[in-house]
Amino acid sequence: MDASRVKYHFGFKGGAMIAYSGLLVYFMTGLTVDGLNIVVPGLAALKGWDADQLLAIATPASMVALVLTSLWSFVIRRIGLKKATTLALFLAAFSLVAFANSVNTVMYFATETLMITFINCFSVIGGYAMLANWFPRKKGLVLGFATMGMNFASASIPYLLTKFGQIWDPRGNVTHALYVFAGIVAVVGVFNHGLVKDTPEAAGCFPDNEPDETGRVGAPETPGDAGLTYLQVLKLRKTWIVGITYGVSGMANVGIMSQMVVFLTGSRGYEQMSAIGMMSVAALIGVVGSYLWGVVDQKWGTRFAMQCYGIWYAIAIVMLVTPSTLMVGIVMIGVSIGGNANFQPSMTVLCYGRHSFATAQSVVNMLVGVIRSFAFVILAALRSATGSATGAYIAFIGTSLTATALVSLLKKKDYAKEIIEV
Repeated sequence: MDASRVKYHFGFKGGAMIAYSGLLVYFMTGLTVDGLNIVVPGLAALKGWDADQLLAIATPASMVALVLTSLWSFVIRRIGLKKATTLALFLAAFSLVAFANSVNTVMYFATETLMITFINCFSVIGGYAMLANWFPRKKGLVLGFATMGMNFASASIPYLLTKFGQIWDPRGNVTHALYVFAGIVAVVGVFNHGLVKDTPEAAGCFPDNEPDETGRVGAPETPGDAGLTYLQVLKLRKTWIVGITYGVSGMANVGIMSQMVVFLTGSRGYEQMSAIGMMSVAALIGVVGSYLWGVVDQKWGTRFAMQCYGIWYAIAIVMLVTPSTLMVGIVMIGVSIGGNANFQPSMTVLCYGRHSFATAQSVVNMLVGVIRSFAFVILAALRSATGSATGAYIAFIGTSLTATALVSLLKKKDYAKEIIEV
């Protein structure tokens, strides 16, 4: 199959798998990031806690969760991808209920950590690993579609949490909303166990929906087909290149988006609701961006797509901090949002192939998350030194270009033999 051609015939079962993976990352983004806009003040008001303290807890909880998530590959190697994903879904549902019933901030930290861990285990590990199995060469395009779930989460999860909280209490009770989502996640766990096939062979299909030369479907993958071990992945040079590249790239993305409203209100004089509206427009543009970056990835290769992305994002920041081109910057940032989540799993498939993806993704995801979190250190330091977010934004131009340079260190010898990148 010529990987440089953009082919959309995913097949009915393959298309369903793309939509399913999109649903899993929908929960990930919505419940661990965007949903905190509703959950944190809701639980603080309900339990009489300090909202700022609860928000601050999210940082160490996320850091610990990154480490725990990286260990999920051991579970996958032991019981197989499908069973591990089902288990993560049920554990995530249980964690959501426990999180809603936290009796003190220590329990809040512990249950939030578990919630973030298991949601990431079934989404960015389990869901992406399934996509890697189904579409090892169409990875860029299918991730472009699947990651649209993140944009839809940003647009809908806060609203749904609010409405679900009013089902039993007209005044709103965020614990009720968390119960509803816990129930939904548990139902998805039942669906995953009963109907989802984690490999195309298990569903009677071909990888990439492209018959091989023999026209025969291979045997379903077994837990023993897991490929590289955790330690083997850690020792590889390409693991650190991929992890550092996308961690540095993520610093720019997280740094810009986490302070967008502050930047627009403080440095550009917009009212808060106008600033929030501009962010919403950027998120909607990101849906289109997911598809467009997926096409670039599929047609010209993952490394080239990431190089273009780094340069594009740097220019977008320049447009954003220049008053006369602010709106152009907003549009360009919006397009960038859609590609941010695509490239790291796509590159991991390219470098490790389908059989080692789950283990490699767990390691790379941890490295990316740790490095990306330093965006807040840069923001805090430069905002303190300059009195505005503009200085930090300019620094992120450099991190974006650095990511472009780092990804260029990856060569064809680093790619998995089972993946043909033209």
